[in-house]
This record gives sequence, structure tokens and C-alpha cells, in this order.
Amino acid sequence: METYNNSYDKNEDIMLWELHEIRHDLYKELGKKTIDQINRDAFRKFQEWQKQYRELNRKSE
Repeated sequence: METYNNSYDKNEDIMLWELHEIRHDLYKELGKKTIDQINRDAFRKFQEWQKQYRELNRKSE
């Protein structure tokens, strides 16, 4: 892992370390995609979530 001037380690702040790990994983996952691909995937995921939410609301009525 690279270090930065204001870097921290896991022992100093566990929450910041976890956020760092999440950002690193996202970078690895999204770094190979174009902005258009990322946006299409996000829109598709939103539509799936919206569909599930509407179905749950219909069942509860």
C-alpha cells in the first residue's frame, strides 16, 4: 500500500482504515469501467431497487 503525508494506519483509526479499504475496493472494481458503464450499472441497480420497493409497498397495502 502506498503511504501519503497524512496517512494513518489501522491501529490509529479503525473507521478511517475501513473507509480506506472500501474506497480501494471500489477503485479496483470501477477503475476499469468508463463513466458511461458506471452510470448504466447504477441506473440499472436503481431501477431494480425501485421495482422491489414498489412490490413491497403493493404487498403491504
